[in-house]
Amino acid sequence: MTKPQPPAITVLMSVYEPQPGFLREAVSSVLAQTFTDFELLIIEDPSAVLTGTILADMDDSRIRVHRNDVRLGLAESLNVGVALARSALIARLDFDDVCLPQRLERQLAFLSSHPEIDVYGSRINVIDESGRLIGRRNLPLSHDEIAAGLRRTNVVSHPSVMFRKASVEAAGGYEATRVFSEDFDLWCRMVTRGARFAASEEPLILYRFRPGALKFSRIRPTIKSMIEIKTRYFRGRFGVVDRLRLFAERILMLLPQRLVVQLFRWIEYRGLSGGQDREY
Repeated sequence: MTKPQPPAITVLMSVYEPQPGFLREAVSSVLAQTFTDFELLIIEDPSAVLTGTILADMDDSRIRVHRNDVRLGLAESLNVGVALARSALIARLDFDDVCLPQRLERQLAFLSSHPEIDVYGSRINVIDESGRLIGRRNLPLSHDEIAAGLRRTNVVSHPSVMFRKASVEAAGGYEATRVFSEDFDLWCRMVTRGARFAASEEPLILYRFRPGALKFSRIRPTIKSMIEIKTRYFRGRFGVVDRLRLFAERILMLLPQRLVVQLFRWIEYRGLSGGQDREY
């Protein structure tokens, strides 16, 4: 019997205690893509409500759900997903974000015509809990701009990227022990190893901010983690602006917690009107 051909793209999603409405909307946005030769691989950490129950009426053979025996966390779950992906191209999506209809088509076309690019993301439109458009993040587009930006902050939107499986595996995948900023760590490691990045000027996802998603208790560990990552990969390469950013973040760590949250939101998401904190 002839072995079935693998799909052109694996859409990779990791879930843990997902809100049913958001998960269904995210999955529906994948199933509605103009490009249809994909698999949607959902890696589920054990949750009170099973993903299979939430999606019970979505009878589509392209959906694959792998349930971890124990809770692995996001980084290790994504490593499981990369290993299980049947495609050479992997598109990430979080369970509360939404793909715009031509996302996969546009990213596949770009990567097919630009074999030198390893990671291709996009600018993002930002929505609130109800799906109302509240802003846009104009992230850098070219490799040089992205590489320079990574010395300061995460300028690659994780749920917007499509990457080459082989490139991520060659870099060692996500650092399994990293609880915060697992994507930032991977991008920084990849860029220092020579991987090439680009992003679409056209937003390809709706990125959801929702109340209470970014907890006060997670702000300091997130900032601390980003400082550690930048210092690990870019020590000796910082310019003046990079050093000023690092200094500001270290000062931020000394301030009262509520003020830290407000300033961190302004630094990372200034220009968004009405934006709520975002869970990563």
